[in-house]
Amino acid sequence: MKKFLKHYSLIIILAISFGLIKACKKKKPEEDSPENYNRKELLTNMANNYIVPAYTTYFTQVEDLKNKTQLFVNSPSISTLDELRNQWKNALLDWQSVAFFEFGPAESLSLRDQTNLFPLDTNIILNNIVSGNYDLQLPANFVAKGFQSLDYLLYRPGFTDQNLIDFYTDNTNAKNYLLAVVEELVQNANTVKNEWQSYSTTFINNNSSNAQGTSVNYLLNAFSFHYETHVRKGKIGLPAGVFNGISQLPMPNHVECFYSKESLPYVIQSMNALLNIFKGTNISTGADGEGFDNYLNFVGAKYNSENLSSAIINQINTIINDLNQLNDPLSDEVVNNQTAVLNVYQNMQKLVPLIKVEMTSALGVLITYQDTDGD
Repeated sequence: MKKFLKHYSLIIILAISFGLIKACKKKKPEEDSPENYNRKELLTNMANNYIVPAYTTYFTQVEDLKNKTQLFVNSPSISTLDELRNQWKNALLDWQSVAFFEFGPAESLSLRDQTNLFPLDTNIILNNIVSGNYDLQLPANFVAKGFQSLDYLLYRPGFTDQNLIDFYTDNTNAKNYLLAVVEELVQNANTVKNEWQSYSTTFINNNSSNAQGTSVNYLLNAFSFHYETHVRKGKIGLPAGVFNGISQLPMPNHVECFYSKESLPYVIQSMNALLNIFKGTNISTGADGEGFDNYLNFVGAKYNSENLSSAIINQINTIINDLNQLNDPLSDEVVNNQTAVLNVYQNMQKLVPLIKVEMTSALGVLITYQDTDGD
């Protein structure tokens, strides 16, 4: 009997020990909760290594754009026109990296709408020039200013380069309008850059959760909205005719930079910015930092059989590769090579639920903007 009890006790002890070992090996349910992630580290990296330096670089570019504009206005020539056009392209490329952050200082200023709306209303531009009387702060003028107005003003259809030089040489109102548009770009960029110097502390410290009104929520909503609405739809979907009612006919005049006939670099730059923001890449050094990919890996987010972070990165790279197979002018491509452009759009569409549904669900972030696409 004693021998039996001894063996029985040993079995119980082993069973308890095995259970304890198993419990120790099993991750506690709360360990991979979004609430236990170090959000402050992610927000600090995003503010200090991406957002603030990106705005600083963008401001420097538009300041240089102002200098080149002043040189051209003072002395219109082929040389000063070429320098102005090149700097316009450089500044517009850098704009793509900050366009995703339409919250906080940028949202207060409606920076995106004041900077890069398209398609333009060229009639408003011409009327403003003729009258010499306009207020660029009025919402009615948002489609007559910013980078896309410079696309028109520096690449007027039907004008040779010499025609354009003669136009500005003989037209004081045109010179003034050109300068006014660029000066406002500089002013707005400077305002947001300066406000981020102090707002970054608020942004970093607003990390108590992912609820509406917190920084992770702002950042992810802005990230998702800009991609879905202004990159996927605005840069590709609309020109390709996806949103053109029943006809689905291409709308080539809806491309970004319709008049200079070079649109693809800005779409590709937007996708590269999307990837870098997602990965928390240091915009100055290119070094990998704490990003949404790390957050998703922390919570063990999966999509089918792979990490959700990998699925998102792979889909972004697929889109970039597809875009590199297209040719400018994109306004011609959407008409003559529509199938290829629609294929790019379909791959861009596949990324939407990965970010807007899978990613937000994994991180417990509520999408607060409305999608009116009907898709």
